[in-house]
Amino acid sequence: MNLTKFDLNVIPGYRPWLEAQIRQLSIKALSTSTLTCNACGEIAGTYIIEYQGQTFRLPGEEAYALLQFVVGSTATTE
Repeated sequence: MNLTKFDLNVIPGYRPWLEAQIRQLSIKALSTSTLTCNACGEIAGTYIIEYQGQTFRLPGEEAYALLQFVVGSTATTE
């Protein structure tokens, strides 16, 4: 196996799982005024996320990480 060319998208079920996780995290992140365009990610491949006055265009894995950070940071401050 060549790790430099490994692509998670070839694993059956990975992409739908990632999209579902991002949708769930997007809902939780709304409490912090973080907005996510899920249609952008599922159609165009990159998610647009508005967080703390900044707008990011991120691929799925990075969008997942940012939303996980936002939701996790909120949970630790409550």
